[in-house]
Amino acid sequence: MNIKAAAVLLSGVLFACAPAPAPPAPAPAAPAPAPVAEAPLPHRIVTIRAVDCDTLLRLAEDDRAAASMFYIGYTAQRRNRATIDVADLSGLEAAALSYCAAHPAWPVATAFLRAFADNGR
Repeated sequence: MNIKAAAVLLSGVLFACAPAPAPPAPAPAAPAPAPVAEAPLPHRIVTIRAVDCDTLLRLAEDDRAAASMFYIGYTAQRRNRATIDVADLSGLEAAALSYCAAHPAWPVATAFLRAFADNGR
């Protein structure tokens, strides 16, 4: 075999095995817009045991559900409970809201205490 032909053949084989050049780097993405800072909530002190049922009942449904979950936890702690059966949550909330509807001037904490007591908890 001719040396020139061997050199050309070998260089062709080596060129075919060489890695392909890397594609150009993508253009940098536009920076994300800075998050809009929400105005800080004003300090508002709430006396947990003084909130009346009428106030709870006037809340939007989502807010009332969140407040109910708070009061369920608060009442469980006041009753020295370390656990709560999740299946009981909706019944406790419904009982407390029924007390609130019947007695709008009652403190919410009292309604939840009654709901716990009446449901054997």
